[in-house]
Amino acid sequence: MRIRRKNRMNIFRFEIRRLMKSCIVWSLVCGMIIVLFMSFYPSMKDSGIQELVETKLSAFPEGMMEAFGIDKMVDFTDIIQYMAYVIQYVGMAMAIYASILGVTSLLEEEAEGTIEFLYAQPVNRNQIVICKIFSRVLLLFIYLFIIGAIAIFVSIIFKPEGIELFAMVKDIVNIFIGMSFVGFIFLSIGLLLSTILSPTINSTAISIGVFFITYIIGVVGKLRDGLEPLKYLSPFDYALPMDLAKEGWNSKYVVLGFIIIILSISGTFILYNKKDMKI
Repeated sequence: MRIRRKNRMNIFRFEIRRLMKSCIVWSLVCGMIIVLFMSFYPSMKDSGIQELVETKLSAFPEGMMEAFGIDKMVDFTDIIQYMAYVIQYVGMAMAIYASILGVTSLLEEEAEGTIEFLYAQPVNRNQIVICKIFSRVLLLFIYLFIIGAIAIFVSIIFKPEGIELFAMVKDIVNIFIGMSFVGFIFLSIGLLLSTILSPTINSTAISIGVFFITYIIGVVGKLRDGLEPLKYLSPFDYALPMDLAKEGWNSKYVVLGFIIIILSISGTFILYNKKDMKI
C-alpha cells in the first residue's frame, strides 16, 4: 500500500514539475494583462469615457450586444464592474489553458513516446487518471490563485475612496470562483477528449477549437430566435464575470456545469481503461 502511494506521488510530482513552467508563464502573462487594463481605470473613472462608450454601444443591435456579453451596460466608474469586464476576456485565455491541460493529460506520453514511464510504475490505469486529474487541478488552481492575487492587488491600488475594501475583495473572489468553475468544466471536457483523440493530433489546436466552437455556438444561441437552447452548450457563459458582478449565480448553469464535469470525468475513466495504447 505504501509503495503504491509512493508510485502515485512519483507520477503526480513528475506531472507538476513538467508543467509548472508553462503554468507560471500563463499566469504572469494573464496577470500582466489585468495590470495593463486596470492601469486605465483612473482615466475611465475621471473622464467622460463612460458616456462615450454608452453612446457607441447604444448603436449596436441589442441581440449582438447580448451575444458578446455586453448587453448589461458596464459602468466603467465602478471598479468591480470594470474588473469584471477585464476578466471576462482574460477568462477566455483561462478556458483555453484549462482545455489544454485536459487534452494533453492522457495524450502526452503517447505523443512523446514516454508512456513506458507510466507503465514502469506498478499502478493501474485508474490510478494514472487520478494522478493526472489531481496534478491538472492543482496547476489550474495555481494559475487562478496567481492571477486572482494580482487582480486583488491592483484593485487595492486603484480602489476609489468610499469603496469598502472587504466588499470589493469579496466580489473579486466571487468572480474568480466563477472562473474556476468554468475552468474545471473545460478541464474535464479536455480530459474526456484526451481518451478519444489520436496522439499525433495537435492538442493545442484542438483545445483552442473546443473553446471557440462552444463559444460561437453560444453566440448563435443568443442571436437567433428559436435557438436559445444552444447557449447551454457554451460553458464559458455559465459564470460570466459581468453576470456574477451584477446578478450573481444562475442555478441552472451551476447544475448543468456539475453534470458536465461528472459525466466527463466518469467517461474519462471508462474510455481510458478501454483504450489501446501505442507503446
